[in-house]
Amino acid sequence: MPNLSFKLKKGLEETGRLVRYHELKKISKKIPSIILTGHHCKDYTESIFLHLTRGGGKKSFYTLPPFDGERFLPLVFLEDQELNELYQFVSANMRIFEDESNGDPIYKRNRIRMELIPILEREKWNFFKTYWNFHDRSQLNLQFDGFSNQSQSYAPHLFRIPHDTWVSLNLSAKKELIDFHLKLMGMYPLYKSGFENFHLQSEGERAFLENKNCYLYKSKFGDLFIIDKKSPAFKKAISNREGQILVIEWNQNRFKINDPDMKYSLGSWHHGQKIQIRSGNKEISECMRENGVPFFLRSYIPILYFENEPIQILFSLFSKNEKNYPKRIYLER
Repeated sequence: MPNLSFKLKKGLEETGRLVRYHELKKISKKIPSIILTGHHCKDYTESIFLHLTRGGGKKSFYTLPPFDGERFLPLVFLEDQELNELYQFVSANMRIFEDESNGDPIYKRNRIRMELIPILEREKWNFFKTYWNFHDRSQLNLQFDGFSNQSQSYAPHLFRIPHDTWVSLNLSAKKELIDFHLKLMGMYPLYKSGFENFHLQSEGERAFLENKNCYLYKSKFGDLFIIDKKSPAFKKAISNREGQILVIEWNQNRFKINDPDMKYSLGSWHHGQKIQIRSGNKEISECMRENGVPFFLRSYIPILYFENEPIQILFSLFSKNEKNYPKRIYLER
């Protein structure tokens, strides 16, 4: 463990936690299950101050969600008095094994627990209420449903919701729409604060939200994208030849073109590149933007090259409903 801690440039305590969760995650994949931990609302308050002392921002208050798709925290549902009663019962009836490092003041978390938490208790700090001020209890059933969907053989990796649909809905309906599609992807709903921040951004030029499992993206007049981080769209396109046919594969779609002279090839977008269209040349980045492709996916979109020059953006591999651009290939002679 000390060697791994040195290699990861993390403390022994954090390294041990990473190793434990790594092993538990391997078990939960072999045997369909979720991981339960003993974190409670006092632990949450410790974590808040720990993150803040390290320069954390508002995200510090949303740490330790009741269920993150893998780990469930049952004790956060106990109010402060109930938690104390449970601890007294367990202490009187069971042997508790205490990690010897928990009393070592060399660790900042221990100093917070031993010095700050007692002050908050004397000031009647409500740990339970503080926790639920920043977490949403109503998400639990949907989150568990989402977890069960993960075991299904297929779940979509990407949804594209039309701009007209988005602007026609009120605030609560917009969140329901996003949560419904996340559920179809086997994910849990957005927290209220995250959704409200995304919605506020959507009133400007661009809205972007990233969480543990997915990305949400919407340009001002463009469609809303919900994209799983495990989507095949985040893998590089590949090409091969079937006789005189060049085959390009990406995002579980295929493109074929007759290429007896082997002059076509697969490429990708680079800053400043232009592509030939009927009226002249056009920035590829502008083509991507007009087609509504999220900025974080643009470098993955396959481009057909002819003699090392980009000639067609293969939007059809991003979505079968899309047309490649330009529709007609213009070749320099």
